Amino acid sequence: MASQSAAGVTASTRRAERATSTTNRKMVATWLFISFALIVEMFGIGAYVQNDNAGLSIMAWQPVSGIIPPLTHAAWERMFALYKTIPQYKLLNHGMDLQGFKAIFWPEWIHRLWGRLLGFDFGVPLVYFWWTGRLEKRLRPWLALLFVLGGVQGLIGWWMVESGFHPGLTEVSVWRLSLHYCFATMLAIAVFTTALVVLKPDAERLSPEAAAKYKVARGFAIASIVFICIAIFAGTFLSGTHAYTIDNTFPLMQGQWFPPDYAALHPFWRNFFESKAATQWDHRLIATIAAVVVLAAVVVAIRADLPPRARDAFLVMGGLLIVQYILGVTTLVSKILDIGVAHQMNAVLLLAAAVWAYFELRGRRVV
Repeated sequence: MASQSAAGVTASTRRAERATSTTNRKMVATWLFISFALIVEMFGIGAYVQNDNAGLSIMAWQPVSGIIPPLTHAAWERMFALYKTIPQYKLLNHGMDLQGFKAIFWPEWIHRLWGRLLGFDFGVPLVYFWWTGRLEKRLRPWLALLFVLGGVQGLIGWWMVESGFHPGLTEVSVWRLSLHYCFATMLAIAVFTTALVVLKPDAERLSPEAAAKYKVARGFAIASIVFICIAIFAGTFLSGTHAYTIDNTFPLMQGQWFPPDYAALHPFWRNFFESKAATQWDHRLIATIAAVVVLAAVVVAIRADLPPRARDAFLVMGGLLIVQYILGVTTLVSKILDIGVAHQMNAVLLLAAAVWAYFELRGRRVV
């Protein structure tokens, strides 16, 4: 009996050592970074769907059977007939032919297919790593939760799409769109941060002097995360209202610093979420404030003489910030969809870089 108990302890110890080995950590982290990259790509596909008003082209939520698109002319006609019953067709696309319907069907179908692939990419390795003892015990419930939340994101997506079927509406609810985007951002950052933790689970010990030196940089990293998140949240309403289609000049709007039609809607609070002029101006302002905070964080980091990895994280954040601002302004003045898609994808990368910068300085223990 004692020998069996000892054997069990030995096997448990071996599994724990295997899960925490350097090689295994790199394997699990690589899987998580790939999952993060696939989620970022999902943002790009979703941006195409939103900007093309294609999200309402599939009238049913079929997680399994929906993976197969219409394969015959009769099947296409049945799908098109369903689309003709919703307000978007009657009010916006009346007279559209079958080829026109296919043009908006495929982006939404690819968007949903990519969501299924994400579930496969995350779920299968999760089971494999868990079954083979390559996952640390403390990570298992967290990763399982992330997998479940990925399914919740799919439900939120359908809930968003369903809002566009209501009488008189030709688009999805901007509130539900915002929730869908923000929830996806949260999942992406959670996966990215988990990968960082897997690679580097322990904080370094520092002298009191070094800890004090990094405190200010850490505070600026936190401020960068906060303002980037606010800018992303504001951007969801700009996208939801298609506000990038008006006032395509920068930095002025209608020749003024403040748009004269900012408060066109009543009650006033609706302008923050439904007015094209207001949502565009708000996003411009918040994005500019976020840019100043991020650039200040980079300057502080350079002056603080941070460790190489932390310094690199801040420099990457600064570089992505410059790219993000250029993409945003270029999207506005050119109205080119591809640039706007890159702008939305880069926003997630920018937030991830800010999280990385904070992570490199997080919880550093004092000697």
